[in-house]
Amino acid sequence: MRVLFVCTTGGSGRRQLGGAERILTELIPAHARTGVEVVAATSDDEVGRALREAGVPWTALGARSRVDLAYARQLRRLVREVRPDVVCAHLLSAAMHARAALSTERVRTPLVVTLHNSLWQYRDTAGSLRQRAMVQSNITLDLALRRIRPHATVAVSEFEAAELRDRGGVGDVCLIPNPLPVRWPDPQPVVTPVTGRRPVVGYLGRLEREKGVDLLPELASCLPDVDFRVAGAGSLPIAARPNLELVGRVDAADFFQRVDCLVVPSRVESFGLSALEALSLGVPVVHTGAGGLAEVTRHATGTLALRADPTPAALADALRQALGPGVSAEQRQRVARWYAEEYAFDRCVTRWQSLYRSLT
Repeated sequence: MRVLFVCTTGGSGRRQLGGAERILTELIPAHARTGVEVVAATSDDEVGRALREAGVPWTALGARSRVDLAYARQLRRLVREVRPDVVCAHLLSAAMHARAALSTERVRTPLVVTLHNSLWQYRDTAGSLRQRAMVQSNITLDLALRRIRPHATVAVSEFEAAELRDRGGVGDVCLIPNPLPVRWPDPQPVVTPVTGRRPVVGYLGRLEREKGVDLLPELASCLPDVDFRVAGAGSLPIAARPNLELVGRVDAADFFQRVDCLVVPSRVESFGLSALEALSLGVPVVHTGAGGLAEVTRHATGTLALRADPTPAALADALRQALGPGVSAEQRQRVARWYAEEYAFDRCVTRWQSLYRSLT
C-alpha cells in the first residue's frame, strides 16, 4: 500500500510547528517502518527537515498563498507520478488544495482529510470582524470543496467530530485521537518538592492569541511567588515579567519533568497535545476546557486536571490549588498510567492503517 501525505503549514505564509505538525513528523516514519510505502509532500520547514532526517521519501511542496493554483497543479502532477493508493491531507490549506487538485481525476484516488481544528471555533473566538470574515470564508470554501470532491474525514477528538457533524453537516466522520509521541518516557515517581523552592508553572505551545498566551504576563503578575517558563514559538510578543522566562522550543518530555504544573489557557483547541503529554507524566494541568481540552482532561478531572475561565484571575486561583497539597503520589501514578495506555502511539498507527486499507 502506497500513501501520499500532504501538508502545507500556514497557507497564508505563516509557518508554525504545532501539535499536528509534531505528530506528522513521527506518524509518517512509523507507517514506513511497518511496511507502508510512504511519500511526503510538505513545506520545506521543520516538518520537511524531520521527515528527511527520518529517511522518508520527501518532496518540497507548499502553498505560497491562501489560494495557490500553482500548488494545486503541482499536487495533481505529483499524484499522477506517484500513483498512491491513498492521499492523506493534513491541515486546512493542504485539504483545500488537495480536493481541488483531485477533483478532475477520471479514476478517483481515495482521499483522507484531517483539519486538526474546528473552523467554527476559530470564527467564534476571532479577535476582529476582519478575522471573523476570513474564517467564515474558509468555512464556506471548505464545505463547498467537500461537495465537489467527496472524501473520508478524520477528526482528532470527539469535539472536532461533533463540530463537523453538527455545524458542517459532514457525515461519516472517523475519530482517531492524537497519540503520545513514539518515544515517550513512562510515568516517573513523584519527587517531593525541595523546601523553599519556588514552584514552576510551564506553558508549551504556539505563541499565538488563540492559545491564550497574551494572558500569561498578567497571570505571572498575579502569582509573583511562582516562576513561569514559556516554551514555544510564534508571532505574538510576550510582555516581560520578572518571574516569566521565554525558553523557546524545547524537548517536551524534559520540559514537563522540570515543571510543577502546566497551564493551557487556550481559546481555541481541537485536542490539547501538551495537556495529554503532561498528564501522562503525572504533571497537573490547569486549562480552560476549550474545545477538545475538556475530553482530553476528562479522566483526570478532580485529580490532576483543573478547569478555569480564560482570565488571569481565574487561572491564578486554579494554579494555587493545583500547586498545593491534595493529590497523592499513588493517584498521580494511576492517572498517568491510564493516559500512557489509552493514547499509546502504536494504537494510533494501527487505527490509521485500518482506515487506509478500508478505503483501498
